[in-house]
Amino acid sequence: MKSNVKPTSGEIDRALIDVAAFVFARHGFAQGTVQAIADASGYSKAAVLKRFGSKERIQDAVVAHAEETATTLAGVAAEVPAGAGRDAALVEALVGMIAERPGMGALIVGAFCLTREPEVMDRLSGAQHTLMAAFGPDTWSDEERHVRVVAAIGAVTATMMANRVERWTDRTDVIVAAGLGALGHRAGL
Repeated sequence: MKSNVKPTSGEIDRALIDVAAFVFARHGFAQGTVQAIADASGYSKAAVLKRFGSKERIQDAVVAHAEETATTLAGVAAEVPAGAGRDAALVEALVGMIAERPGMGALIVGAFCLTREPEVMDRLSGAQHTLMAAFGPDTWSDEERHVRVVAAIGAVTATMMANRVERWTDRTDVIVAAGLGALGHRAGL
């Protein structure tokens, strides 16, 4: 049965920001268009522009949301001592965030690999650094740890994006285990 409850203005904005994040993750800021965002969201280009005003303001909203998301994930980590427990809490929170906002997940991972467009890297570097640092103080200084954290973030995001089929939605435990495996831990710490 179709719900008669209309989304709030804030919910519409968050949904459009997530769609825009996915478009920018796929095409970059220069090539991602307002029309592509409109097409992917089911809204008209005019409706998208009415809400945000310009492509640049959409980009600003996406970057601000990426920073907010990374800060939220880092907040999860701050409550757990560094080590396997923190890693598990972060991977679980990352899986939950990607399930809710797949576009933002794609964009944050895109910050690690969109070298073809330095503006994306530059604008998302704050979110990237916040997320990486949440995994512990050695993330930047220990090369193996750095590689493992990037691999875990990438593996979790890629797996969540690839397995959006309904039958996989209850198997986030396997995805968390894969992320923990990339970090060198076993699931069920």
